Amino acid sequence: MMMFDPGLRQQILTRPKAEMCFRPWWDTVEDTVLVTMLALGFLTLPTAYVTGNPVECVLHPNLWNKTSLWSNPLGVRITHWYVKRYCTEKFVSKFVFYFPYILLIVPLTLVLVDRIFIKTFAAGNKIKQFYELLVEDSLRREDVDSLSRENMKNLHEIMQSFRFSNVCYWSYLSRTFLEIILSIALFLIYFCWGMPNLEREIECDVHGLRHSCVLPNHQFYFYILAVSSILLCVYILCNLYNLVWIICPQLGTMYRIIRKYQIHVVAADSQNGNNLSDVKRKSVRSPPRISPDNFLNVYFDRRHKDLKLLLNLLAETSGLPESFRILTLFDKKFQSLWKPQNLRFEEYETVVPNQKIKSHSIIVRWNDAPISHFLANYQSSLSFEYTIDIHPAPANELGLKSVLYKKGPPGTRSQAKISQTCLSKSPSQHLHYMTASHASVSHASEHPNNVESFNLLETGMDPATGPARIVTGLSGSSSFNEAVKSFRYEVTFDNIVSDETEYTVTISTELNGRTVTQMVEKFPMGSPVPTHRPDVMANTSGSDIITDSIPTTTLSSQMETSQVDKTHSATH
Repeated sequence: MMMFDPGLRQQILTRPKAEMCFRPWWDTVEDTVLVTMLALGFLTLPTAYVTGNPVECVLHPNLWNKTSLWSNPLGVRITHWYVKRYCTEKFVSKFVFYFPYILLIVPLTLVLVDRIFIKTFAAGNKIKQFYELLVEDSLRREDVDSLSRENMKNLHEIMQSFRFSNVCYWSYLSRTFLEIILSIALFLIYFCWGMPNLEREIECDVHGLRHSCVLPNHQFYFYILAVSSILLCVYILCNLYNLVWIICPQLGTMYRIIRKYQIHVVAADSQNGNNLSDVKRKSVRSPPRISPDNFLNVYFDRRHKDLKLLLNLLAETSGLPESFRILTLFDKKFQSLWKPQNLRFEEYETVVPNQKIKSHSIIVRWNDAPISHFLANYQSSLSFEYTIDIHPAPANELGLKSVLYKKGPPGTRSQAKISQTCLSKSPSQHLHYMTASHASVSHASEHPNNVESFNLLETGMDPATGPARIVTGLSGSSSFNEAVKSFRYEVTFDNIVSDETEYTVTISTELNGRTVTQMVEKFPMGSPVPTHRPDVMANTSGSDIITDSIPTTTLSSQMETSQVDKTHSATH
């Protein structure tokens, strides 16, 4: 049977991979409805009256006692098969007569409307271009930094293609509107023409002789028609929701979050001197306006709705992180909202001369990304986290650590992780002790070039008196404590014994387990630091890496250990 032919169904309903990526749940429900209606049509096809299944007829019961009717009028003999075929052709409703074919024509018509609009507006080409140049690669990769650098040409091509483009938007809107009208009309045909004509018996006049005919499969047709009508109602509801979703973007998950954050930013700025109620009322009631200060012109600009539509659809199908990731590639200001602030790296180098072992310890400290507090409090289902990946990795552990967003006021600080080795007086072990040191701290509210420096705090051990804290430099312990408290997050990587000349730290900002943006910082490992001034080196993420001169402290020769501390800080 045709209903079991997978090739036919694939030719009719299968869509390109690019289109499937932008079909949300309501479009998936519509496709399922159409497939089910096609299956019902193929199921009833063998029972069609056209293919030789006529009605069953007998003389009308009122004429059974009249013997005169058995005389052949004018010598004409009416056979039983003639009566069945005559009554089927003349007295059976056309809806019932062609019912299986109507069940097939309805879903095929709705599919045809969709294909016509895609071809007419050439929307399929734009969707395919957007998917193949960017989305397909983004869905299967997590190295967002490399993705951004490798697709610079593709990003430019997409921006040029979608500039002032509303083709996909109007195609999607027109197709949805026409499908609503068409499906409502088909439902009225089912309800007003099909239901009344599904009678169990019909009366038939064959050249003056009354016959009573019964429709075969009457109950079967009634159930099939009822199920088809329900499926058509579901299809209409999905299209109505789709129409409202297009006209009112507030129903979209991605748009709601971005719009709420926009209101949040405006409300926060209004506390610095503006009238909070007026600004918030204006922000809520008026649509997003394009201005030089708007960091999402590429999303809110009404002159190119295609990109906004595709991003909203992608958020419904693949999740928010995928859409936010692509949006950060197009808008660097929006990307900066996802990057950790006050990022700082500290390196400690420990050398044991007798064993010729050199190991490094890296401490990474940072503060929240500007958008993190809003997202973490917007919806409990959103999981915001940071992942730190270091290369070369430590000798005894995986060089990858994740930290969930720490709820609380912005000033709340997570527990510091101080790298410390065990103290022992055993002759076979080398005795040393290290504490965290700080070279510079940068605050997000200050100018990026305004960096306040803190000198190194070092700890040594006197063999006679035991552990003793030695504070050197221009700043005291109070500055050290203030510097530590200014960071909310801290991770430590110990026992890095690789001989590579530099280490790479990748900081990923993740939403629901998927990377939205990345920062990649590279630092020389164990290189000498000039003592006359700080040096500024370029890095892969475009920020400045400041290397401060740090005094070196060598422990007593009795402990057979020398320690060199170096600190690097990145200002963002």
